[in-house]
Amino acid sequence: MLKNLLSHKAGVILQTAIGQELYASNLYKHLANQCQRLGYFGAANYFKKESNDELEHYQLIVDYMNDLGSVAEVPDIDGCDDKISTLLDAVERAYKAEVDLGKKYTTWHDQVDPMTAQFLLQFLEIQRKSIGEYGDLLSRLEIADENPAAILIIDKELG
Repeated sequence: MLKNLLSHKAGVILQTAIGQELYASNLYKHLANQCQRLGYFGAANYFKKESNDELEHYQLIVDYMNDLGSVAEVPDIDGCDDKISTLLDAVERAYKAEVDLGKKYTTWHDQVDPMTAQFLLQFLEIQRKSIGEYGDLLSRLEIADENPAAILIIDKELG
């Protein structure tokens, strides 16, 4: 059996990150379902892909922990009950989730050993890109205002 080379603090932080990534995956599945219900089929496909991306992030953390002789636990994940009535609602919820997770990764990065901090840099970059992408999408939806044709064009582009 391998010796666990991961510090207790880093292990707790990474375990928390695992829960956050799994929650994000579930959130995006939930948003995909909500968008599909509203007829935003492009956004539904987009959020399904986002959900899969979050599962990839989860797996990166699991692999890192395993490489260092630790074992990641699969935590209970809170359910998602956000009700959305527009595409803007869904994108605003996703944007908020990405900003919140970005703040958490920034804090976690500053609390761990250098090797784990180096590992977490990739997640800071992922969050930066996601925040920018959702921010751009929010800007486009705000320009579209409540114009159904413009919103449907954006939805189609998302798909």
